[in-house]
This record gives sequence, C-alpha cells and structure tokens, in this order.
Amino acid sequence: MVFLFGNKDYYDLLGYITMKCPNCKTQRIFAVKQERKKLTVYFIPTFQFSSRQIVVCQYCREALQVDDELKPKVAENMISQKKLDSMIKRGKVDNLIEAVPKRRTRNAVKMRCAGCGSEIDKKMIFCPQCGNRI
Repeated sequence: MVFLFGNKDYYDLLGYITMKCPNCKTQRIFAVKQERKKLTVYFIPTFQFSSRQIVVCQYCREALQVDDELKPKVAENMISQKKLDSMIKRGKVDNLIEAVPKRRTRNAVKMRCAGCGSEIDKKMIFCPQCGNRI
C-alpha cells in the first residue's frame, strides 16, 4: 500500500505596514501575511499544524517573523489594500517610503588644454580640438 503525505503552505494577506527593512536599509512597505502549514494526505489538506505571522518587504522580498508581543502593534499600524491603492492613486505613497538610493557615477574630471584653452577630459593624451599633447 502506498501512503502519500506531505505539507503545504497557505498565505493569507492581512494588510500592509511601513517600516525600515533590515536587509535593504530603507523605509519600505511590507505585506503582513498569515502563514499556515497544513498536513496533506493524498494531496488533500487535513489539519493545520503550524501558524505564524510574517512581514515581507515589497522591494527586496525579505521575510521576517512577527513576535507575539509585536502583533498588536503591527495590527494597530496596518493599512488595507484598498487604502494603499487610494494612497497610490493620490500620489501619497511617496510619503510612506524612501526613494531608492541612486548609484553615484563619477563625473569625468575636466581640465583645460594649454594650447587652445578648450575643456577636455583628464584621461585624454591629445587635445581633440588642436591636437597638442597634454
């Protein structure tokens, strides 16, 4: 006789909260989810054996478990999907999150040619205007 069993994870979206992500180090919107694990027998979920609340960063996908002591505080600060959608439509979501830091690019250092006085990059060996060696 073959006996097939296993487990399956179920996620219920509870709402959203803003907090500083420990992974990407910026203020982000986190999805608050209830994770439930159920035992399956012949691919049919039978009973739940584990349950926990997690928050997932919407930017870097870092998942963190919410401790029991923090659940009331998370529930107090949580916003619904409908409220988040209305904030996005009104352009108010930028107040909740920080902009992604842009990479700094090095600007080429400029200098002047001694022969013609035109502005050239420091990396150049010859002036593109007059041909003098720098």
